[in-house]
Formats: sequence, C-alpha cells, structure tokens
Amino acid sequence: MQLTLFTDYALRTLVFLALQPDQQLSTITEVADRFSISRNHVVKIVHQLGMKGYIDTIRGKHGGIRLARSARDINLGNLIADMENVSCLLDCQREGCRLAPGCRFQAIMRKAMRAFMGVLSEFTLADLVRDEEQMCGLLGLEIPVTTVRTE
Repeated sequence: MQLTLFTDYALRTLVFLALQPDQQLSTITEVADRFSISRNHVVKIVHQLGMKGYIDTIRGKHGGIRLARSARDINLGNLIADMENVSCLLDCQREGCRLAPGCRFQAIMRKAMRAFMGVLSEFTLADLVRDEEQMCGLLGLEIPVTTVRTE
C-alpha cells in the first residue's frame, strides 16, 4: 500500500508537534516552512487532524496548534485508517471486471490490508519520535529540555 501525500504530511505534522516542548503552540506556517509544504495544504491537514481529535487548534492572535493527547496515545494504525480510504484498495465492481464473480484477489487484498494495518497498530507516534535528539537535529529544532509528550 502506498500512503497518500496527505497522510505523509499529516504524519510529518504530528511528528513536528510531538517534538515541541509540552503544551507549546506551533503555527501552520512553522509546519509549512519546516517541511516546504504549501501553507494551504497544511491548513487542510490541520483541519482534518483537528476534526479527528489528534490536535488542538486554538484561534486568535496567540493561537496555534498542538497535540491533543500524548504521542503514546496516537496509534499509527488508527491514524492511517482515519487519513486513508483503506477499505477501497481494489474495486472490481467499478472496473466491470469479467473475473469478479470468481476472483479471489479481492479477498486476498483484504487479508493483506488487515495484516498491514495490524502491524501499524502495534506502533504509536511516540515510536516515531523516540530518538528525540536525532529527530530535532533533522528538523533543525532546538532539543527541548522537556521530553516528548508521552504522558
């Protein structure tokens, strides 16, 4: 399975927020600049992440975005399922395939997707930012005195 660019950017946004000192607000512009992503695209991603409860969005002059819960509580399998249409890898009916009535490939693909999502569900956002010093270095961030928000 190949993740969409939208999901890739959503993951990057969450990694960035997980590396911020506890409760520190970041801005959409900071995320867009850090990853060289269109600000308009980040706005859409942040909206979706906020609607799904992954981040808090605070409006106003002193507003910003931050994780809504700890990195340890953000399951990667759930996140991918929320961002991707994982139920529709193969749509034999739409294609009008003559083999569809007897084909087992769709059942095999469903089994593969369950296994894929099962492995992702074993990990959390905290696993992605475990090496905080390295991740901060890669993003050009100061290494925070506090640790990644895992509680």
